[in-house]
Amino acid sequence: MKVLIALSLLIFFTSCKEEKSTATPESSAPAPAQVALDASLFSQTLDKGLKISEARKLAPGDKVTVSGKIIGAPSVFVEGRASFVMGDPEPLISCDIREGDGCTTPWDVCCMDSKSIAANTLSVQVVDKGGKVLKLGLKGQNGLKELAFLTVQGTIAPNSSAEAMIINAEAIQVNTK
Repeated sequence: MKVLIALSLLIFFTSCKEEKSTATPESSAPAPAQVALDASLFSQTLDKGLKISEARKLAPGDKVTVSGKIIGAPSVFVEGRASFVMGDPEPLISCDIREGDGCTTPWDVCCMDSKSIAANTLSVQVVDKGGKVLKLGLKGQNGLKELAFLTVQGTIAPNSSAEAMIINAEAIQVNTK
């Protein structure tokens, strides 16, 4: 009986060890979309871009470089998708720089007028060759976080409108300010 129990435990631990060793390379290898982001999206040095209010005058299909800050909504990153909101930090003042403001989400610019928020924000997304937004969150990628200053270069998306501007990013540079 003791031999049977010992043999069962040996088989159990051996099979667990084999499962772990086959799972480790898969879990440690970056996803293909992650490799593409690291290899090209964040590697370029960009010139200072247009203000968002100026970029919003352009049409779908136009190339654009725009500078701003990750602000403009309570949730600026789209969970599980390569998309975020950015705004112009001159007309939109985030709560983190308002003295005495205890806002729990200072990037939402909740003290600003909604018309000003709409006129000075846009969405940035990273798409695949077929034009679909990548199923990979961008928060934390190469310094992307709420309140970060950045410059984005890309093309205004075909489904962009005067009310909702969207840029398909081809390059993103996180700036110190």
